[in-house]
Amino acid sequence: MSLSISNKKILVIGASSNIGSSIFKFDIKKKFIGTYFGNKKKNLFKFDPSKEKISEKFNLKKISLVVLLQGITKNDDCVKNRNVSNFVNIDLNKKIINDLILNEKPFIFFSTEWVYPGTKKFNSEKNRVLPANLYAHQKLVIEKYIKKKAEKYFILRLAKTYTNILKDNSFLNNWNKMIKQKNNVFKCYRDQFYSPVYSKDIFRFIFHAEKNKKYGLYNFGGQDRYSRIECLKIFLKLKKIKKYKIIEQKIPSKYPKDVSFNISKLKKIKFLPSKFINNLYEIYNL
Repeated sequence: MSLSISNKKILVIGASSNIGSSIFKFDIKKKFIGTYFGNKKKNLFKFDPSKEKISEKFNLKKISLVVLLQGITKNDDCVKNRNVSNFVNIDLNKKIINDLILNEKPFIFFSTEWVYPGTKKFNSEKNRVLPANLYAHQKLVIEKYIKKKAEKYFILRLAKTYTNILKDNSFLNNWNKMIKQKNNVFKCYRDQFYSPVYSKDIFRFIFHAEKNKKYGLYNFGGQDRYSRIECLKIFLKLKKIKKYKIIEQKIPSKYPKDVSFNISKLKKIKFLPSKFINNLYEIYNL
């Protein structure tokens, strides 16, 4: 008798990343199994995609869905060694995806909000794409490859993400660390807009995807369009910080100005991300 979805595991490649660590923290029922490569973590399996295949490392008959989080995620690191980042973010992803396609295994690939040029608000999946930097270009290459080669896939263009791992470097946690250090002078890009999303929504969507299988490309962001400064002011207000200084900075050319999302396509498959302010109460016990 074949395993039902409920009995199968979800495999997370790159589970030692910030997002990976966060979604595993939510996984109290131990549904996930995960891998690491360079960043060793307890209870994860070492997996080198340059030397191994997922189908050889794991019994995919016992896996319902594969989540792809591996890669070099900082644009500066991508630019610093273009050949290495192209190999990791393009060549190795293609190798992994080919293996999953061959074994007819559904997967989730995480792209980025930065594929949009940043010239308009509430970008939809049908809007023009024009990657602002190398990292976004690499993501778009894989998007196109998946759409050409695969059928059982989710591509999530991921908005700026914040997590429940208070030691990580997500933007809210960096602000929280500054407040704890009594450093109330904040530098913020002015007129930069996005749709920040909580990592718990990623966790929730993985199970939604496993069950509903509404394959395709989706913007994956929060319900609201905020500027970076608006997010900071909301955070400071909830933390009851009254004395602070914000130094507004010009956005570097490598960053798109407005990557806020239209998430109507996500809503059509009956998935609604959580509210930014509500999440702040949960994460920081406000």
